[in-house]
Amino acid sequence: MRIALVHPYPWPEVRRGAERYVEDLTVHLAASGHQVTVITATRGRPGRTTRPDGAAVWQVRHLPPGPLHRLGVGEVETFGLGALVALLRRQVDVVHALTPTAALAGRLAGRPTVYSVLGHPSPEQLPVAAVPRRLFVAAARSATVTAALSQASQQALAATTGRVGLVLPPGVRLERFPPAADPRCGPPRLLFSASLHDRRKRLDLVLGAVDRLLDRHPQLRLALSGQGDAAAALAGCPPRVRAVVDPLGPGDPDEVPGRYRQATVTVLPADHEAFGLVLVESLASGTPVVCGPGGGMAEIVTPAVGRVAAASTAGAVAEAVDQAIALAGQLSTSARCVQRAADWDWDGVVGPAHRRLYAALAAGRPAPAGEGTW
Repeated sequence: MRIALVHPYPWPEVRRGAERYVEDLTVHLAASGHQVTVITATRGRPGRTTRPDGAAVWQVRHLPPGPLHRLGVGEVETFGLGALVALLRRQVDVVHALTPTAALAGRLAGRPTVYSVLGHPSPEQLPVAAVPRRLFVAAARSATVTAALSQASQQALAATTGRVGLVLPPGVRLERFPPAADPRCGPPRLLFSASLHDRRKRLDLVLGAVDRLLDRHPQLRLALSGQGDAAAALAGCPPRVRAVVDPLGPGDPDEVPGRYRQATVTVLPADHEAFGLVLVESLASGTPVVCGPGGGMAEIVTPAVGRVAAASTAGAVAEAVDQAIALAGQLSTSARCVQRAADWDWDGVVGPAHRRLYAALAAGRPAPAGEGTW
C-alpha cells in the first residue's frame, strides 16, 4: 500500500509522543514492505528526501499565520494548506493524519483518511479559540475513520463531537528498550520524563510528592528527563527537594532507554493524558510506573506493574510512589512490566492493527469494528 503519514513536526527535531508515534509507525510500515511518505513541515528550506529504510519525507514550508493569529490560528492550522498541495501531487491509497487540518487536507484531496486525535478531547481540553475548535470538530466528523488513543479519549471524543471513534493507540518498539531484569533495590531513584514546563504533565505534583517521601526515603533522588529550564521549574521548591533533583535534559534519543532502566519508578501524574507512551516505554524497560487518575493512563497501569494515584494531589502521588517503590523491589516485577508492555508491541500487536485498518480503507471496505480496541 501507499500510505501518507501527515504531521507538522518531524522526529527527532521535536521529541514528543506524537512525533515518536509517526517515527515508529514509519519504521514499522517500511519494514513491512509498504510505500510510506511522511509529509511534515520546516521553517527552513522545504524539500524531499528518502530515509535509509526507503520511506520518503516531504517537507513543506511552515506558513506564518499573519493576521489570523488573533483568531487562534498557528502553524498547526496553516500546515494543512501545504499538506493538501503535497497530497494532491502524491498518489497514495490512505492518509493517516495527526492534526485537524492534516485530516481535512486528506479528505479534500479525495483520499481515505484516518484522523488520530492526539490529545484527550474532553470539553476543557478543546481549543478555546473558535476557529481551531471548529476545525477540530470538522476533522473528527469528516475523516473516513477517527481514532482515539485510549478508551477514555474515545468516550470524550464521542461526547464532544458526536463521532464514535476507534481506539487505535501507538506502540513501543521493544527492541529499543531492553529491560533490566534485577529488582530495583537500594536508594529509590524516581524518573520524570516529560516537558518540564508543560503544566499538564504535573511536575509540581511530583516535586510535592518528593518533599513528603524524603521523610520515609532520605536517600531518594529524582531525575528530570525532558526539555525545559530545570532551574525555573524548581523555583519555589524547598531546599531539600532541590538538593535531590538531577536535571538530565532531554538527552540523545539513544540515552533515554538507559534512563528508564536506571530508575526505580517512573512517575507521570499528568492531567488529561490521552495515552502515556512514557509509561509503556518504562514498562518495556522493566521499570514500574505511577500515573494520575485522569485520561487514558489508568488503562495502562495495573497493580502488577505500578500504581494509579487516587487523586491529583501531591499526597496521593506520594502514597502511590511509596507503594511502587516496594513493588519495584520484588523479584518478578520487572518481568511483569515487560509482559504488560508487550500488549503495545509495534511488530506483534499495534502495527498489524494499523495495517488491517489501512487495508480495509484502501479496498473501500468499512473500517473493522473495534479495530485496535484493547
